[in-house]
Amino acid sequence: MPTIKDIAKRAGVSHGTVSNVLNRRGNVSAEKIKLVEQAAKELGYQINSQASQLRSGTSRHVCVIVPRIDLKKYSELYAGIEQELGQQEITLELLCTNGLEYVEQRLLSKALSRNPTAVIVVSSLLKNKASVPEGTRIIMLDRYVKGFPKHSVFASFDYARAGKEIAEKCVRDGNKNIAVLCEDISFTDDKRFVEAVSEVFESEGCYFEVFAAPDSMRFNRAFDVLYAADSFDAVIARSDEDVDSLHMASRYNPDVRLPVIYAVVNKEFGLVDENRYEMNYKLMGHRIAEDILKKKEETIAEAGSFRSRPCYLVKKEETLRLLSVKNATSKAIRRLLPLFQKQSGIDVKVIEVPYDELRRMVSKMQAGQETVFDLVRIDMAWMEKDGERIYQELDMDSQPMQNVIQKLIPGISEEYSTIHGVQYAIPLDACVQMLFCRKDLFENELIKREFYEKYKRKLEVPKTFAQYNQVASFFTQKYNRRSPTVYGHTLTYGRSFVAACEVMLRYYEKNASVFDPSGNVRVSSEAMKEAFRTCLESCKYATNDTHLWWRETANMFSDGMTAMNITFSNYASDMVHSVNAKAAGKIIFSQVPGGQPLLGGGSIGITKSSSKTAECGKLFEWLYADETAEMVTYLGGFIPNRNMVKNAEVLELYPWIEDIGNMLEKGKRRNREAVNDRFDEFAFEDIIGSAFMNVIFEAAEVEAALEDAQKICDDMFN
Repeated sequence: MPTIKDIAKRAGVSHGTVSNVLNRRGNVSAEKIKLVEQAAKELGYQINSQASQLRSGTSRHVCVIVPRIDLKKYSELYAGIEQELGQQEITLELLCTNGLEYVEQRLLSKALSRNPTAVIVVSSLLKNKASVPEGTRIIMLDRYVKGFPKHSVFASFDYARAGKEIAEKCVRDGNKNIAVLCEDISFTDDKRFVEAVSEVFESEGCYFEVFAAPDSMRFNRAFDVLYAADSFDAVIARSDEDVDSLHMASRYNPDVRLPVIYAVVNKEFGLVDENRYEMNYKLMGHRIAEDILKKKEETIAEAGSFRSRPCYLVKKEETLRLLSVKNATSKAIRRLLPLFQKQSGIDVKVIEVPYDELRRMVSKMQAGQETVFDLVRIDMAWMEKDGERIYQELDMDSQPMQNVIQKLIPGISEEYSTIHGVQYAIPLDACVQMLFCRKDLFENELIKREFYEKYKRKLEVPKTFAQYNQVASFFTQKYNRRSPTVYGHTLTYGRSFVAACEVMLRYYEKNASVFDPSGNVRVSSEAMKEAFRTCLESCKYATNDTHLWWRETANMFSDGMTAMNITFSNYASDMVHSVNAKAAGKIIFSQVPGGQPLLGGGSIGITKSSSKTAECGKLFEWLYADETAEMVTYLGGFIPNRNMVKNAEVLELYPWIEDIGNMLEKGKRRNREAVNDRFDEFAFEDIIGSAFMNVIFEAAEVEAALEDAQKICDDMFN
């Protein structure tokens, strides 16, 4: 294998320079970085990350020790840890003990000898005998082990709560004779679980029997339950694999009745049996990894739960008609509605139309006038003008609406739902503008050095639009021939109201208002002129194509054409859906420059002429149920259910959703400071966007375009 000396000779630089480049440290010029990287590539040099860590005196190695790797919960745990730590160039090692104490003691000693950043262990020990080096972080999952240092962390699901809730459901369902499966009641998780189950059953006068055996004996355990002298009404199992074993055992004797199975299982995606109590081990993996990165030393606790889902009493078949814009959310809902019809007896006909057609249809709806639609989804920018006119007031005291409120992401703006304090709608596909950057470019050492040499500052995710345009220029080949992307960023301005979202984003960075002290709309201001100029400069670093919609620019970013992309979050899924997406897995997400994003997406309400308010309420409740919301979101749409921000399956695909609540809380759209009754948000955006398009297409200068826009505003609003 070539050495650092060989690389230095080939590149014509010093040994120290090669070491600094390979270990990503030191003040090395872009030219020398390129020479070293090229020489290393030509010689086939592979840096030994573990050796470099030892040389630097630090370790970036994490060891995960589990009893069995064939249990789904542990594979999910590892996946969650890897998703977080893998991005930080931390080496992960997975070790399996097969539940044997002597094997675990040996593997633990082996792991500790490597001076790891942390050891995560699901132990089969009751007491540790290995010597733990000072400073080594031990994280015990589910099972507490004596003998580890005091600063060790204990992470666990609430097994006492799980046992109590499962046992209570088992009793409610009428079961009196129950088998309880576990591994070893000496382990913390099994002990807490069985104690809680026992307390409930004893207080209810139920007979129960505990079947304890190692996981390797789960088939034996299953046969013992099914062939017991007195048959059991129900079985409480502790894993997905226990459930599979019970089903497998029952196939060998068709005459044996399989009891009702209640089970603690790993969090599943999509529909699950109502008797499954889910624990999200992938999310636990994320939590543990975050704890390691932030160097916390505190208990990590997570709760499991049964799926909550609406309960319907089907009286007669009904039909609802929903008018919606055609987008990813409406498409996903339409695909899932057959299940809602089966559950509720309500057939929902979804009429999807393009944005412009929806606007035209909503504009023609008259207050109190009969319409064929029971529900209409409108753009939230139309709420102020159209919401009160087309929607009936929602009964927020009804049970379905109370259930929806409990599921809403905390802090989501009332701009989606209320007018003058009255609730007329609920958010459907709420979204907010976000900034997305190519992680592989922003963290590339050579690119970072070239940027520093050109601008004398670090390459970072831009926080202002002045920084944003500078970074965009750097990543545009027209202005930097060595740029790895053709354009620095994307810009969407093919329609007036779309172009307005680009302009107003830059305008709100200045904390400016469109209203003067008298409540009149003022657009021919210095702040608006500056916003136009900033946006015009941004045009220099984007394609000349006039994209009509955000999906088009999201695809450009996905295809690797640009380094940055500002888009509404409900179109961000398009960046990763393509099988050839170059940005997938390489995305940094952040708030927009200036920190003043626009809200977007739509609201759904019941039309004034509809008499089917109860049926509509059931649909709302179904839409916001965890199972529906997660599937809609997974399919590329979005429903702002609070549990989406901790759904590991969804976050794996769309990591930015984890921060969507904070982003939505910062967003704005409807001008709540308006005291002008004639003001119409959508009409205003149309005016601003049209003015900007006139400037782009060289029909007018900035000052003249804004003067014309001011005259229109005077006629319409002032």
